[in-house]
Amino acid sequence: MLAVIGFLRMPGPLIPLDVSETPALEAVLLPPPRPARPPPVVPHPTPKPRPAAPQPAPKAVETPPEPPAPPAPPVATSEGGTTETVTGPGGNGAGAAAAPSPAPAPAGPAGPPAQEGEKYVPPPSATMHYASFVNGVQNPDGLIRWEQDGKHYRLAVETRVLWFRFAFQSSGVMTETGLVPERYEENRRGKSEAARFDQAAGTVAFAPGTQAQLSPGAQDRFSVFLQLVGRVRGNPQRYTAPGVTETFQVADTRDMQPMQVQYVGEEEIDTGRGMVRAKHFVRLQRHAGDKRRVEIWLAQSLGWMPVRLRQTEPDGTQIDLVYRSTEGQ
Repeated sequence: MLAVIGFLRMPGPLIPLDVSETPALEAVLLPPPRPARPPPVVPHPTPKPRPAAPQPAPKAVETPPEPPAPPAPPVATSEGGTTETVTGPGGNGAGAAAAPSPAPAPAGPAGPPAQEGEKYVPPPSATMHYASFVNGVQNPDGLIRWEQDGKHYRLAVETRVLWFRFAFQSSGVMTETGLVPERYEENRRGKSEAARFDQAAGTVAFAPGTQAQLSPGAQDRFSVFLQLVGRVRGNPQRYTAPGVTETFQVADTRDMQPMQVQYVGEEEIDTGRGMVRAKHFVRLQRHAGDKRRVEIWLAQSLGWMPVRLRQTEPDGTQIDLVYRSTEGQ
């Protein structure tokens, strides 16, 4: 008995007494995870050799820019006009002198701008006498004195109206495209006024002390007619159909205004010594209400010099100069 009692009191494993009511536990054995494999190595295909591309033409090797050279020494001009430039460090050889080059010629005055089909041929020097008429009444003769040496010109026009003497004078240089006035002077009833053309400064100074901008090809009141003469001499075929118009900027002793001269046709002029055929030009109105009219007739038989000039004043007074003779002819 003691042995049996002692067996029951002996501690044993913790096993439930009612095994039938204990829920059964189901265990699912999962296989252990497989170790991660390294990514497969993809072999790179060996590139196939390409056919050689055609080689471009060799280009000039560009030289890298050099550091800026020190400023060049000033240009020295000798008394004879020869210009030499001394090359310092960084030039073509240390201390070597560049080949001397001639100094550029100073620019001359700009002539009138040439237009299409236009050519200027100056007339030879001449002194021409004209009969002078005021409203048909003959006055003392007038004259046109034209002098030129191929580089300079001088133009003088003299006439008398009643007992008053009028003299006009223009002087300047000549270019391939025409006249370039430098001074224009008027003498009316013993009073003189002048305008000075400064081609370098591009201005013209008037008698009252004012000035204006000098446009290329500007003329004075009388050089404009010799400018027209040279154009007709250079290309008379240009003036065959009426309506051809030339435009000028014209200065007197007070101001400068645009001036248009239009060819209106051919006429016969009675010189008192025979009829002369001439081309007739008219100055168009400068502004609305301009009643002064200026006309000029150029004759081929006179080398396209004027055979007649006429000015009609706003009050209707007409002053005519009609060719009589040329000195030495």
